[in-house]
Amino acid sequence: MKLLSICDPTRYGSPPLDVPTFYQRLSLDPRVELRHIPTPQVFTSRLPEVQTALATGELSYEEFLVLGDAAHDWVSLEDIDVVFCRTLKPFPTGYLDVLSQWEGLTRFVNRPSSKKEQIKPDFLLDFAQDYMPEAIATSDWSEALGFFEKYQVIVAKHSNSCGGRGVFKIWYESRHFHVDNVLSGTKTFGQFSEVMAYLQMGQSAGEAEPIQFCRYLHNVDAGDKRIVVVDGEIYGGYVRRSKSGHWVNNVSSDGECILSDITAEEREAIQATVVHYQALGLHTLGYDFLLDNDGTWRISEINAGNIGGFARLELLTGQPVMNRFTDWLLDYAKRPLLSPPSSPLPESCAAAV
Repeated sequence: MKLLSICDPTRYGSPPLDVPTFYQRLSLDPRVELRHIPTPQVFTSRLPEVQTALATGELSYEEFLVLGDAAHDWVSLEDIDVVFCRTLKPFPTGYLDVLSQWEGLTRFVNRPSSKKEQIKPDFLLDFAQDYMPEAIATSDWSEALGFFEKYQVIVAKHSNSCGGRGVFKIWYESRHFHVDNVLSGTKTFGQFSEVMAYLQMGQSAGEAEPIQFCRYLHNVDAGDKRIVVVDGEIYGGYVRRSKSGHWVNNVSSDGECILSDITAEEREAIQATVVHYQALGLHTLGYDFLLDNDGTWRISEINAGNIGGFARLELLTGQPVMNRFTDWLLDYAKRPLLSPPSSPLPESCAAAV
């Protein structure tokens, strides 16, 4: 199998977990010819050719970090069996548009044109609202204020982000609105319209993207459960919990990981929603669940970008999770190459919305 992986290795610090481990394992696998393209070089491709580096043999973490410096070999996408986008969000402007142009030439683990739809803030609500806390997607501050007045404490989410960077907790205290973010800390505003302007910073009022707002779940100290799903199969789950007690439980902050069981309710939620993602050519998913006040784990996100968890599950379980995923990739590479969809949602999914 000829596999092309896309990422920016310098964004992966210590410890070298999912993506570096993925590269290290596949570079040693005799069944795989692993090629790497740095994220910026996606934009300099000369279709059908792209400039890559061959990753083979023992690949140290330090060698992984500079792998992009060796991306000089031009190869045809028509000779690539599978492309796996492992670029972290936020995706660069135009990135998914360029990758969508590749879809007629090769096969993707997660189809870029469908990712463009999946990262829209109302996408999750269409398919998973029955398994989520109450939520809306809007760019209108007055509508968002009405949602806030109903629930008193809410969370705003930017879709093209990861690691908790685009998640904001909003509450009212001492005659001011307070907005907390794991990176920028807590900001204070006198009016909710100012809150909305802060959340939409860098966007013009007439072109502002909708923001997803969810009811805040007060049991966040129970952690954030990640369940890894590949083509409808559940690989396992673990809870990420902040060591400092912060309301954002993310490994990129100070989260620790604990192996977790998967409840019948979570399996039901996955079974009911995963088929829509499969129909769109989105095969590797990271389901995130938060514990509601009634003790039910509810979907907070379904990630179809560069999901992590394969190496983490292997570390926590002692089972060959990475080998299982590689076997799936080899099988997936043998499937017939499907034409890109003519519209963002295939009829099978559009009918289900």
